[in-house]
Amino acid sequence: MINKIFYLTCRISSTYVKYFLETHLAMTTSPPIVCSAVASVPLTNSNYQLEHLAFNCSESLSNMTIIQVVERKFNETYYKQYQTFWTSTTNMTYSVSSTKLTYKWNSLPGQLIVQQSFPNYVEGQFYYTSSSLRTAGNDTWNIWLQSIYGETLHLNGTY
Repeated sequence: MINKIFYLTCRISSTYVKYFLETHLAMTTSPPIVCSAVASVPLTNSNYQLEHLAFNCSESLSNMTIIQVVERKFNETYYKQYQTFWTSTTNMTYSVSSTKLTYKWNSLPGQLIVQQSFPNYVEGQFYYTSSSLRTAGNDTWNIWLQSIYGETLHLNGTY
């Protein structure tokens, strides 16, 4: 909330009187941001899996980071990653360690993710070396975001 304070200076009988006016009409507020995310693991061919995260927000974003972490119990190996954010607004990266495969999406500095672009989704795809279906229960996702009004929000969950 931003309060605007106005001062009015008048000349009365050769003395200056400062009148303090605080106007409630000049008060502005930012709308509350409402965001949601739905994680899914669509059925795929054996030894191949994708983890899909649908994402929607009620306001434009000035800053956003999305991270998916895949537990590497069956030699999970990066295949691809996707996004539906407008071109030149986000960056995709990934990293691999002995215990996890991490997919990351960041908004680019100075770029807005406008409300009109929602809903969006991100998706991490990988191969693994197991003959049975892989259980995704320990894989996680996190979204950190900041609205154009400065409000921050953190969403998280599992696949």
